[in-house]
Formats: sequence, structure tokens, C-alpha cells
Amino acid sequence: MTKTQNPIFHIIKSSFSLFQKRLAFVLLLFGNLAFSQQPAYFILGADQFKGVQIYDVIQDKDLNYWFATNEGLFYFDYLHYEKVECDESKNNSLFGFKIDKEGNIYCHNLNHQIFQIVRKKCSLFYELKTDEAHNDIVLAIANDDNVIVGGRKIIVLNKNKSVVQRYELKKSSVGVSFLRKDKKTQFHISGTDSVLLYSYGVFTKHRLHFDSKTHQAVSNNYIFFNLKNNSFALDLGSKNIFKFDQFDFSLSLLPKDKTFERSPSVRLNSTGDEAWVGGTLPGLNLLTEKSSSQVYYQDYFISDILKNEEGNFLLSTFYNGVLVIPDLKISDVVRSFRDDPIATLYSDNDLGLLLGSSTGNLNSMSSEGSLKNLSKTGKRPINVLQGDPRSDLVLFDDGFIKAYDKNTGKIFPILQSSLKDAVFTSKTTFYLGTNNGIHKFKWLGANNFLKEQLNGFENRVYSLEYDPNEKLIYTTTANGMFVIDSLGEKYSIQYLGKDIFPNTLHYFNGKIYAADKKNGILVIEKVKIVSAIAPIVNRKKVTITKMLIFKNTILAKTTDGLFQFDLNGKLIKSIHSLFGISAKRILDFTIHQNYLWVSHSEGVQKVDLSYDPSKSKFPDVRIDRLLINDEEKSLNQVANFESNKRKIQFVLSLPTLQNHETIHYHYKLEGYETEWNITNYDLNKVTYNALAPGKYSFLVKAENQGKFSKTISYSFNIAQPYYLKWWFIGSIISLFLVFVFMIYRWQLNIQQRKSKQLNEINVSKLTAIQSQMNPHFIFNALNSIQDLVLKGDIENSYSYITTFSNLVRRTLNYSERDFIDFDQEIKLLELYLSLEKLRFKKDFNFEIIVKNVDEIMLPPLLVQPFIENSLVHGLLHKHGEKSLKITFELKDILICIVEDNGIGREKSKIIKQRQRPEHESFSGKAIHNRFNILSKVYAGEYGYTYEDLYQNNEPSGTRVTLHIPVTRKF
Repeated sequence: MTKTQNPIFHIIKSSFSLFQKRLAFVLLLFGNLAFSQQPAYFILGADQFKGVQIYDVIQDKDLNYWFATNEGLFYFDYLHYEKVECDESKNNSLFGFKIDKEGNIYCHNLNHQIFQIVRKKCSLFYELKTDEAHNDIVLAIANDDNVIVGGRKIIVLNKNKSVVQRYELKKSSVGVSFLRKDKKTQFHISGTDSVLLYSYGVFTKHRLHFDSKTHQAVSNNYIFFNLKNNSFALDLGSKNIFKFDQFDFSLSLLPKDKTFERSPSVRLNSTGDEAWVGGTLPGLNLLTEKSSSQVYYQDYFISDILKNEEGNFLLSTFYNGVLVIPDLKISDVVRSFRDDPIATLYSDNDLGLLLGSSTGNLNSMSSEGSLKNLSKTGKRPINVLQGDPRSDLVLFDDGFIKAYDKNTGKIFPILQSSLKDAVFTSKTTFYLGTNNGIHKFKWLGANNFLKEQLNGFENRVYSLEYDPNEKLIYTTTANGMFVIDSLGEKYSIQYLGKDIFPNTLHYFNGKIYAADKKNGILVIEKVKIVSAIAPIVNRKKVTITKMLIFKNTILAKTTDGLFQFDLNGKLIKSIHSLFGISAKRILDFTIHQNYLWVSHSEGVQKVDLSYDPSKSKFPDVRIDRLLINDEEKSLNQVANFESNKRKIQFVLSLPTLQNHETIHYHYKLEGYETEWNITNYDLNKVTYNALAPGKYSFLVKAENQGKFSKTISYSFNIAQPYYLKWWFIGSIISLFLVFVFMIYRWQLNIQQRKSKQLNEINVSKLTAIQSQMNPHFIFNALNSIQDLVLKGDIENSYSYITTFSNLVRRTLNYSERDFIDFDQEIKLLELYLSLEKLRFKKDFNFEIIVKNVDEIMLPPLLVQPFIENSLVHGLLHKHGEKSLKITFELKDILICIVEDNGIGREKSKIIKQRQRPEHESFSGKAIHNRFNILSKVYAGEYGYTYEDLYQNNEPSGTRVTLHIPVTRKF
């Protein structure tokens, strides 16, 4: 309908008053019902909210989402859903989200309870009293950031949950709040011609102004809404629409709009430039500045609409999650084929867009979506549709390879086989690639065909393509890739000396493009591979299953979705994600009338490749959480961590609902790494397990197909351990030096003491040697030997000389040792006493008794001084029989008892004082010193005791008891 044909246009043209001009503008808004395609969408939370009624959705200050449902409150951070409990709620169902300037969210339930959500905690904010409650509760946030609750009364609450103002409504209630351009909150008082305004603690009441005609057409139950720069009011009873003047509170009646009459009950959501009209029936209408729409999304009951910060429209549904519309300009499927998905698309200049279905139906579809059936006798999905602009035939396979005559509409069966691909070399000649080789056909008209199978091609064929310049046919088979000339000769095509197996072939501008899984896209010119293209998506090479070249770009269906590349393989756009198509749902695509047509499980969708998404806002990446040693830490706190806080984890997010599969995070930790790392959108946790002390800066940015967000950073410092700080190291070095000095002094003292003790031992040993080897002893021994010689007792003299030399040798040898065997000590004593016996002649006898002593060692020359004292001081001055008894017994220590029958110690002292002796015995002081030294050096209690023996109260000898610690030989 043109403007001159539209009666509304004539109304505008025939009027010149100000009122008529305003009315004409508004009629342009609502009077023109134009056909428009339903916008493309994808579903958010399909699994999470399956069977759940979503009543409302809102974004918090961090751009995360909250859902009010019949099953409670849910939170979504772009990766995970989480249920948040409102423990004090008397009902699971929540409604009416509102958010204040601080980011606190408010909602209510059907039990007249108002809840506040702060930092992911839901708590009861206020509960309406009986005289305040109403079945329909209205929430609003005023310009003073107080919370307004509308019921039978209007209650104003501050942040402390205190009622600061009440407004009595006198047996009435208020409708949905309306935020005016002057930021005042407006309520319509139901059933009246008045509205109530609230601003900074003040309520003012205003009457609405109508002309007489308008006033008769109302029921005084209004919803006020904005549509771009204009305000309107809808009377819910009469379904009349009015232009609303916020300045003078006047309502001007507009012509009826059927949009508001579709449902008995009307719900209306304004999203700025748009208004969405729903009701009790599934689906909704979209009002824009230019038109009102047909009913959209009739498969869904839409309960709420939100336009988010990214510009997406979120349509909450009952039981089906949230419909997300990325852009109203992107059209959804032209026609739905959910019951019979379209497996194959082919663009024909005469028939239009041909569609081969999954059940074997062949259809043609106009650009408006009208459908015409060409064949419905198929037995299996039509996976191949092929024709040529020069030919009147279209080839397809629905269980039998057939040809459709475009002129007559007749279908001719031509081959019982499975069709894989087909090419035309002329108007009437074509080649079929099948599961059992290549077949050449010549169409003679009607149902007449000449056919032959090419020799050497009896195996499965995957793809065929024709080079019209060189008159060559290219084919990929189970045996590799080949080229066939006009004479039927075949030649193998190899790359780097190996056979290749492309998935698909495409001719463009004199070249054949062969998509190979291993090598990317190989470019062939005149039977030679001239270059290779490596299409990259998400930093990896993709496998192409079908491709077309359109306007010098490569359109490619891959295992990861549908993409557009330049001729060098650089990604231009992700078509499937940009136009709301799941990568896993794409069945086929083709170019028709300069548009891309895509078949997927929801239907056939028309895509305008000239659409440029680069103008859309790209959100900033953010660090959602920071974990230090697996404990969450506030990002606002000072980032100085203790030395043991070495495991750092960053949880990243990008507040977008679009393009998750093509978004990547680029990050690096300065001070730890120099290269950027890249990870996928859902791999959003970056962990460093054992960082060294130092200063770091974590940098991160998001990227979507070459477009980057700004880089954000987080700097932190891990403190040096106290044991690495200069003061601690200095203290440790000082203590160490002091400790070393003390150890040195201690060891020096020990060495000095040991040296002194060894010297004393050596002195004592020397004294012992001297005591045995003093001149008197030597003189007596030699004199006795001389006496034997003079008597001619050569045998005894020789024996005593040998004994004497043996004693001297042993004494000198043992004096150098710390310990000697017990047997050696006994032998030494026996030698010594045998020589002394010679001195004392026949009246001296000695006895050495050993009890239970075996395998022990003791210091040398330890007992001999005590024997010498007994001989010199006790027995030498005795008249008569002289006897000496030496007893050894091993207990815990070695006990040695030296007992003589001499004159006793008292008489010996008297004799010593009376005469100056020529022989100085081994003094008691020397013996005492030696025993003390041995006790200190060898950690044992060396000691001795003297005991005087008496008989008839007269001295009869001396007994010495020695206590000698011993050392075991083994």
C-alpha cells in the first residue's frame, strides 16, 4: 500500500491544525500495519528453565542477570546458573523487579512481601499490612532512591526499611508506575481520571484532561508508556490508545489499533524505541516508530521483555527459557520446516529457491515464503540438488536419481544409485558422481537419455566440478583426486607427492578450489596446485564440508559452524553465531538473489551478508573473582599478599550473550611471562600455582573475530618471605658469625683442655716410666743380673736380662697408647714383679689373681705405680716374709685390689722423714692428677682408695682399691 492509497495519509493531508498534525504523526506510528519478518533469536536457559514460568528478568549493576520465577529466584553470571534462596518468603513465586541507584534489587511475591537483594543475598524488606495490601502490588524506585510500594495505600520506604510516608487512596488502588521525562514517578489511580506524582518526598495529584468525545470512550484504567520521544496511554477496558501530554496531562484519542485487541488482557513493555504488546495468548506484537507488527513468536507465551545493556532483547517465557533477540534487523526463518527439515538448497533462476526435504519432498519457495511442491514421491532425504543455468533439467536423488524438466514439470527417473554430486558440461550433457562411479548422460529430450559409465571410475565419488575454460572435469573419489579431459582420459592430482581427498570442490574465476581436511583449501589452475589457503577459526584450522565463493569471499560450512573468509583464509565473520543459528543445526546453504539462504533444523533463513555488526558495542572484559590460595579475596582491597599467598586464580567473564563460541580471552602476567596466552570463553579460570615473591600485573582483553575489548589490568605484590628480607638476612649472618665464633672458642677451649690433659697424661706416663726406669731400679736390676753372672748362673742371668729388656721395650711401647689389652697390662706387671723379686731375693712373693675378666682394654701403666709404692714404702723395710697380692675382678667397672703385708703407711712416713731417700717414688699427687685427667678425657670415674690393715692393733699392711672404667674390645 502506497501513501496515496492509505486513507490515513489523506486525513493528514486534509488537516492543517496543530492537533491534526500531531494526530497524523501518531497515526503513522500505529496506523500502518506492514508485513515484517520475525527477528532471529536464540534461547537462553532452555535446559535450566524447562518447565519453569519466568515472570521477570533484570540486570544488576555488574550486568549479571536475575530471574524471578514460580520456582524462586535465579542468578546467572553468563556461565553458571545459581538459585538464590529467600528464606523468609511465604511463596516461591516472585515478581516485579526494580533496581535503585546503588544496585539493590527489589521484588515481591503474592503474599504481600517485599524483598531486597544485596550482594546475592535475598532478605525481607517489608511486609504489607492488611489495610495496605492489594492483589496487584506495584513497585517503583523514586528519584530520591526511596522504594515506593503501591497497593491500597502508597508507602514510601527508605534504605533502613522504615516507612517515611503514606498516601491514602480511599478505596482505590494504583496501576503500573510510569517514569516521566522529568524523572518523577507517576501512578494512575485506578477507576478515576487522576494521576499521582511523587518527587523527593512530595505527592501531587493531577486530573487528566479529555475532550467530550474522548471522555466517553474510556474506562479509566490506564497503562502509560513511552515510544521513543512520545508518550501514550492505553485504556485497558476500552482498548483505546491516546497520545499523552506529560506537561498538561491531556489525553488525545487515536484511531483504534488491532494490536491491542488481540487478547482480552493486555500487557505492555516499553524498551525505549519499541513497545511490546502481549496478553493472555502466546506471542506478542512489536510497536516501533514506523509500524506495528504481525504477531511474533506464537509458539511461546511471553511474560516479560528486557532490553539489556548490550542491546539484546530478552523475552521471558513460560516453560521455554528466555528468547534472546540480538538485533531486530536480523530476520528469523522465512518458513519453518521443523517437521520436515530441508536437507538441500539450490538456487534456480526459473524456479526460485529449490528445497530438498528430509522426507524426500522437492519444493520451490519464493522470497516471501510461499511454497510450491514439485515432487513428493521420495523415499529418502534429498541430499543432492544440482542444475545449470544453461539447462532445463534439475537433478536430484530421493531414493532414485531423477531429472526434473523445468519446462514441463515432469520428472524422469534416470539411474538406480546414490547420487553424491553432478555437473553439467553443456545444456544437455551432464555427469553424475555416485556411490559406484561416474556416469555420463546425454539428454535427447523427454525421457530419452544416452548413458555410459566412465572407465576407471567404479568406486565411490565424493564431489564433481567442471572447469569450462579448460574443458576439464575434476573429481574426488575414494582413491584420490583426479581430472578428466574431453577424451575421457584421467590424471591423478597430488600434493607434496601424496594423494589428496578433498571433501568438496568449487569453481571460481578460472580456478578450482578443493577443500581438503589435511591441507585446507588447495587452489588448482590448469591441473596444477598453485597455492594453499588455511582458514583459521579460534586459532585452529577448520574442516570444510561445503563452500561457495561469493563477492570474493569464501562461504564455508564446517564442523564448527558457518563462516565467511577472505580469499587468504582470514575470518571475516561467524555467520551462524551472528544470525542466531546454532552451529550444530546447519544442514545446507546457498546463494539466491544475492542473499545467503541457510537451512537448519528450525527452517530456512534468509541472511543479508552486507549486515555489519562492527558498529555494535563490544563489552569490556572483567575480572569477576580473585582467589588467593583458593580463598576468595575482594578485588577492591589492597593487593599486597603475604609470602605464603602464592597461588593466584582469576575468574574472567565478558558480559555478553552473543558469540560465545568465537570469543577468546587474551591474557598474560607481567613479571612472570612475556607472551600472551589465549583461552576460550568458557575456559575462564586462569590459575598461577606457585608464584615467586615480586611485583606482577595481570593483563586481560577479550577478542571476537579480530575485534578486541580494551585491556584491563590488576597489579599485585607478593611479599618477600621474612627469611629473605635484608634485616632478617643481616640478623642471620650476624647470629651465624657469633655462633661460629662461639663454636670456635668452644672448640678452641676443648682443644686446649684436651691438649693440656694429653700433656698431663703424657707427663704422668713419663713419670710412670721414670718411676720404673729410675737409676736405683735400673742399678738394682743390673746388679742382680751381674751377681748371677759372677756366680756362673748363666741361664738365670740370661733369663733376667731378657726379662729386663722386655720390660723396658713394653714400657716404652705402651706409653704411646691410650689403651692396651688387659692381658698386655698383666704381662707388664708380671715382668716388673719378676725383676723386683730378684731384688728382694727369696723372701718376696707376689700373686696376681684375675676373676671374670675378658676382652677389655684399659689405660697403660695405671696399676704399676700402686705396686711400686707397695714395694718401696711397704715391703722394702719389712723383715721377714714379704708378700704382694694383686686381684682383678670385672663388675660394672674393673676393680683392682693391691694388697701387701708391709709396715703400713704410718711407719713408712716416719722412715721417709727420718732419712733422705735416694729413690723418689711415683708421688700420690701425680697419681691423683692422672686419675682426674683420665676421668675428664674418657668420661668415666677413675678412682682409688687406701686402706690400712691391722693385726692385733698393729699395722700389718696396706690395701689399695682401684676403680677403672674399661673399654670393650668388640
